[in-house]
Amino acid sequence: MSDETLIDADAAEAMRAAGRRRVELKQAVSAVEIAAARAAAEPGWAANLMAELKDLETALEQHTDEVEGPNGLLTELAADVPRLIHRIDAVKNEHPTLLDQAGMVIAAVRDDQEPDDIRAVVLDLLVAIARHRQKGSDLVYDAYNVDIGGG
Repeated sequence: MSDETLIDADAAEAMRAAGRRRVELKQAVSAVEIAAARAAAEPGWAANLMAELKDLETALEQHTDEVEGPNGLLTELAADVPRLIHRIDAVKNEHPTLLDQAGMVIAAVRDDQEPDDIRAVVLDLLVAIARHRQKGSDLVYDAYNVDIGGG
């Protein structure tokens, strides 16, 4: 019997929704990376980076709302696979930290900090998001033996 057959319809829909948000989050991460890597002396560098960071912040908020909501993936995981509750909670607990970190990066741009300093905190944020996404993928796989996908 395949482990995939153990996934109920609610969990399957939660995974699909999380996968869609995962793609949106990855696209926002890529856009920030590209914006930060442009020449800082280029007119509009900070404004462009700020716009992409705001989009990333929105994507993080939507991701958090999606996976932690009443029908969200982490809620379904907690109900379906309680043995993983500590890991589920660890992933949930990263959401406020990531949002705070995004806010600090936005503040660095708004405060017109040096481009190298801004790039350093951008990179820290992007690495933290990448690690978070990996933890989420590993969690879902360990629960259902299904790769959530989403780039």
